[in-house]
Parts: sequence; C-alpha cells; structure tokens
Amino acid sequence: MRLLRILCAFILVACATMSSARAEPVELKVMVFNIWRSGVQLSLHQVVAAIRAADPDVVALQEPEGNSRRIADMLGWDYVDERVHLISRYPLYMGTQDDVHFSYVEVQRSKVVAISNLHLPSDAYGPELVRDGGRLEDVLQGETDNRMYMLEPYAAALPKVAAQGIPLIVGGDFNSPSHLDWTAAMVQARPDAVKYPVEWPESKLMADSGFVDSYRTVHADPVAKPGLTWTPGYPHPFVRPQETHDRIDYIYSIGAKAVASDVVGEDGGPGVAIGVDPWPADHRALVTTFEVEPAPTPDLITVEPRLVKPGEIFIVRVATQKQEKLGHFQVFPAGAAEDAAPITALPADPADHLAAPFGTARLAPGAYLAAVSDANGKRLAGVPFWVTDPDAKPAVAVAKASVKSGDPVEVSWSSAPGNKFDWIGIYSATDPDLYNYLGYLYTNASVAGSVTFKTEDFGDALVPGEYEARLMRDDAYVELAIVKFTVTE
Repeated sequence: MRLLRILCAFILVACATMSSARAEPVELKVMVFNIWRSGVQLSLHQVVAAIRAADPDVVALQEPEGNSRRIADMLGWDYVDERVHLISRYPLYMGTQDDVHFSYVEVQRSKVVAISNLHLPSDAYGPELVRDGGRLEDVLQGETDNRMYMLEPYAAALPKVAAQGIPLIVGGDFNSPSHLDWTAAMVQARPDAVKYPVEWPESKLMADSGFVDSYRTVHADPVAKPGLTWTPGYPHPFVRPQETHDRIDYIYSIGAKAVASDVVGEDGGPGVAIGVDPWPADHRALVTTFEVEPAPTPDLITVEPRLVKPGEIFIVRVATQKQEKLGHFQVFPAGAAEDAAPITALPADPADHLAAPFGTARLAPGAYLAAVSDANGKRLAGVPFWVTDPDAKPAVAVAKASVKSGDPVEVSWSSAPGNKFDWIGIYSATDPDLYNYLGYLYTNASVAGSVTFKTEDFGDALVPGEYEARLMRDDAYVELAIVKFTVTE
C-alpha cells in the first residue's frame, strides 16, 4: 500500500511537472481586410488607421496590388510575405504545401502558427443571381464555374499542414455567402436578400475539410448577428440601387479557438463593433482573436527583403528546434547542389547570430538561395531570394514573335515584383482598354519565369492578328512590360 501511495505521489508530481512545462496558449489576433484596389481609392493612410483601430497581430490583405510592404512600413511592422499578402508583427517564414502558399508565423521563439490567405473571383456574384430571380441550380452552377476551382486546392492542401500538429488559420474574401447564414430562419429575417436557403459550396467545402468559421463560432445566430462585410459603400455612404449585402469575408481555423470576432467598418454601420470614420474600403473587415497553442517550428529560414537592391543589407533569419546545433548561414547561387561551396557564409552562433545581416558586394544581380546548415554542414532549410539590377525594368518576352492560330504561346518575364497575383495578360494590340484581356495566367509570385498559354486559356483559338503579352502588377490593371506578337492563319 505504501508503495502504491509513493507511486501515486510520483505520478502526481510528474503530471504537475509536465503541465507546468507545457506551453501555455497564446492570444493571436488576425484581421482579414479587402482594402479596395490598392488602398488608395480613398486614402492609404486611412487603411492604416483602420488596421490600427482593430489592433491585430497579423493582417491578411486582399487587393493590396503591390502595397503590402508599404502598408507594413506605415504601421512600423517588419514582416511581409508578398506571396501570401500577409503583414505581421511577428516573423514570417514561407511555407508551401502541394503548391499552395502559406506563411509560418513565429508567435513565440521557435513556436509557429500557419496562416494562409485567399481571394476568390467576384463574378458572377451568387447573391445577385438570387436577387434577379435565378434558380437554385443555376446559382450553384455559377459557384462551381467561377470560384470552386480556385478554392479546392486550398481545401485539399492546407489540412495536411494542420495534420502535422500546426494550428492553421485561413483568411480571405470568398465573394460568396455562407451556408451557415442562408438558412430558413434567414429567409424570414432577410426576405429581400435571402429568397431561399442555399448551401453555398465554398463555405460547405471549408466545413467539410475541417475548418471552423470563427465569426459563427463566436456569434452562432445569423439572425442576431448577420456580420455583413459587403458592402458599406464604395466609398461609404454611396451604394448602388438594388445592391446586395452579405457576409463574404471569413477567418477559418483548424486547431485554434476563436474567443472573439468583430466586424470593423464605418462608424455606426450595421453590426460594426470597431468603427472608423471615414471608412476607406468597399468591404468591411473582420478581426478574430484566437487562443492557440503554437507548434514547435520545423527548420525554417527567410530573407528580408526577398528582393534586394545592390548595396543594400539583407537579413537571413532562422527558426528551428536545433538552435544549439546550428552551423552556418550561407548564400548560394540559385539551384546550387547540396554539396556546393557557398558564395558567402557566417557562423550561426546561438550566442551571437540567429538573424544574420549580409551585404551584396559578392552578389551580382540574379537569383540566389539562402540556407542554414547544422554543425556537420548538412543543409537544414533554404529559401530563394533575388538581387535586383537597379537599372533593370520589368520585362516580358515571347518565345516566338509569330505563332499559328491554335498553337501555344510561351511567355517569359524577368524583374517582376514577385507579388502573389502578378499576372500575364494577352490582349489585342489594337485595344487600349486594360479590362479587355483575352486570357491570363499568374506568375506564381516569381520574379522571373515563364508560362504557356493554350487555346483553353482563351476560350477559343486566337484569330489571326496582332497581339500583346503584358506583365501586370498584383491583380491590378497596371502594365509593367509589354511585348508584341503575331498570330497567323
């Protein structure tokens, strides 16, 4: 019996020790904010004021159109991931799962949360089809045709990150209502907008993939708290006659507990908990506070900034569980083999360097790999970055100046900004209207690369004539470079 009491006491002490050693949950405040065409439609400073009023730790931006770093600088924040349109108080490290980009956010030393961000296409907009008398089957087909193809890769890939034990948060402008909102009760409460229940496939896919809607977790009743984010006006208070209003901006999570969630918008707006006057965007924003137990970081490395000008200093930063076993920070040419000699290196001394500054004296303009090794010289992690030619302008080229109708069109680019939604558009050379692209493909946030347009990217074969391939900035209609080509019979 005495032995049993001693054993029980030992177990209690051990459990208490384990409990005290276990990391306490941290509070993480995430904001999703469509800032309306680069944030300058009203005032970029007012966009920053709205972010300050919400006081988030991380912001998932939509429509920054190349202004992500500028906004972070105005906030006094150091961390930006242009591939994901994230800005943060905390260090960001690039992550990719099945070609879907996300960021590791180091909320504590060597402890991370994963955050991704998306912006689904806006047209054709389902609630307007409902408003105009569309049938349910046509509305659902419109969602399949216009948005689901972009969402499905995220819903398939990102839960794999959560399955590794890493808390996962996904914010975005989905341009679609939620199946949690368009219920029979809402038909009674908002008959002008919600004419019949709809199981919107975007939110249903997220739920079926294990994601939890943070706003509906905190505010379960859509009748009491509709949470409308579209639209306060463009800008407030101007709204088109017969405009539809709905909740289309979301913050989802797996493995993070939402404890508060608020709409940020115009002072006195419906459901607005954090008011800003004047409100600068055509969407209201959403901010959710999570309690989350961050996961031990994998071996991660980042370069700040990712595009470096000659003469500038860049920072190579590491996050790892192997801090005491680190060897060197190293810089290699892009594509260097594992056993290649570095161009330059610096010891990763835990008592001296965990973030290493480097100069560009040895680095000609071009693509590079920053890496960190262990004490035995084994590469633990690597990340690409570019030294940019100060005189180089964004450029675009075609593999063939003349192609036959129906043949593929190969387009390459260089010196691009590397934003999430930089894109290549194909236009008729005689049409000055920037909205009238015939086809487009994204650059996958790459500074240099190539894509091949096929007939299906245009809907039909290009007819004989003169055309232009244009490098465009970050989902905007801003031309960075143009090249002409001819389509023949």
